[in-house]
Amino acid sequence: MRRLVFMNVFVAAGLLFCAAIAGAQGAQGLDASAILAKVDANQVYSTIYYEGKMEITSGSKTKVKTMRAWSAGSGKAFIEFTNPEDKGVRMLKLEKNLWMYFPSERDTVKISGALLRQGMMGSDFSYEDAMEPDDLKNLYSAELMGKEILDGRECFVLQLVAKNKEVAYAKRKLWVDAERFIVARSELYAKSGMLLKISKTLDYTKVGSRYFPSIVEFSDALKKNSKTVMSMTSLALDVPMDEGRFSLQALTK
Repeated sequence: MRRLVFMNVFVAAGLLFCAAIAGAQGAQGLDASAILAKVDANQVYSTIYYEGKMEITSGSKTKVKTMRAWSAGSGKAFIEFTNPEDKGVRMLKLEKNLWMYFPSERDTVKISGALLRQGMMGSDFSYEDAMEPDDLKNLYSAELMGKEILDGRECFVLQLVAKNKEVAYAKRKLWVDAERFIVARSELYAKSGMLLKISKTLDYTKVGSRYFPSIVEFSDALKKNSKTVMSMTSLALDVPMDEGRFSLQALTK
């Protein structure tokens, strides 16, 4: 009888242990690919419109640039700067092509080659960053490294490796908010392993059922005392958009 009771207790303990493990796995929730898919579900859109502000800090100086932006998927984007210094400067992206129009010179410049790695309008965002598609799962293979607490929030930590050489950053490390599935922090690396840039989500906007990063701080790890804070307001996702806006004619009108 004592042996039977002992066996029953042992089996019950084993069942409780298995239930605890299953519960922990359920809390862990998802594998790396599924987590990345949820990130993409938050930040990938069919269209977007927003009014933006870039606060560009270099050393002790800060300059502010404002803009209106339209985008259709990852292949088309149109930005018009509205701050007095740059009023009327426009940028057009069509797939892998990027142009800028400068009204004071009435000149259109195609941004390509080494120019793509320069800071967009003097910011820490490069033109290459603007060209990068948003759907991470198609660009990177992901590995779940574990969980960490970041700024009081539980985050999944993902290690991403680029699937092809055309991607701007060969490796990324992401801290993904485990509840909202937004990227709270991102470290961007060269193939050599050198840290190039860091981004942090400072705030988000809830649009329908999704959480969308609306204030992001971007810094160049190779520069001292340099950062750009990008803020978006009047944010509208998946809204009808005039396709005629995404043309060279609209760029120069």
